[in-house]
Amino acid sequence: MDRQYDRRNQRNREVNLVRMSSYDNRGSRRGRRRRKAKDSVMLLAISLFLMVSCIGGLYYVMRLEAQENITGIEADGTVDQQPGTVMGKVPERDEEAVPEREEPTPAGIPQGEKVPVVCIDAGHGGVDGGSDRKGVLEKEVNLQIAERLKEKLETLGFEVYMIREDNDTFIDKQDRAAKANEAGVDVYISIHQNTYEEQDNEVSGVETYYCEDTEGSKRFAELVHTGVVTATGARDRNLRETDGLYVVREANMPSCLVECSYLTNKKERDAIVTEEYQDKLAEGMAEGIYKFFYEEE
Repeated sequence: MDRQYDRRNQRNREVNLVRMSSYDNRGSRRGRRRRKAKDSVMLLAISLFLMVSCIGGLYYVMRLEAQENITGIEADGTVDQQPGTVMGKVPERDEEAVPEREEPTPAGIPQGEKVPVVCIDAGHGGVDGGSDRKGVLEKEVNLQIAERLKEKLETLGFEVYMIREDNDTFIDKQDRAAKANEAGVDVYISIHQNTYEEQDNEVSGVETYYCEDTEGSKRFAELVHTGVVTATGARDRNLRETDGLYVVREANMPSCLVECSYLTNKKERDAIVTEEYQDKLAEGMAEGIYKFFYEEE
């Protein structure tokens, strides 16, 4: 009897030992989880510290470079920047400003090339004064622009034939086209100013006319028109085909007629009498003429 009791007690102790051992194993796994969690937190903290350190270092380098740039500017008083920009400030767009030219003006006629002859016709003249608004007389403005264009073309190497060279000479439209044809010029450009009803003075801009019956006139007119609009920043009132204008219809060579401004528009009327604006008009025309001869289609 005592032996059987001792055996039962021995088995119970063994069971208890097994249970205690199992409990201890679970406690060990929880400990490992806690250590892993602590390690993860530590790793995250280290990562955050390194990230903050990198950002701080980058900020310091950028600030140091900016300080060096400012020092360089103060030393020589210059800074590389885009036209129209102000350091530290984006300028507001001026809707009326003349746009920056995207390319330089022509350098001149290539050496060895045949020299083209350009006929410049300053519209009206003599007893035919053309439009007259607020003391601005069209025939006078036309000749002033024509003379500036002549100068620019001759500088480029072109030969120029003027239909009229003063404000006292009257030449009718039939004779204008005939003179250009007889002279054997290569292209013909007629310069005018436009008008509209006085009560509607908001109309403004540049129009260029051509007759499609004459070979090359459309391209010639298009290049001149684009040059003028680009150089002046004026409103683009488009290229217009017509057979109702005698001089462009009867001229035997590529030809166009440019209405440079509206004298009934106060802003354009004030601009067209200035040397600066006339020079821009002439420059745009000269560039268009140059491209007609020396730029491939």
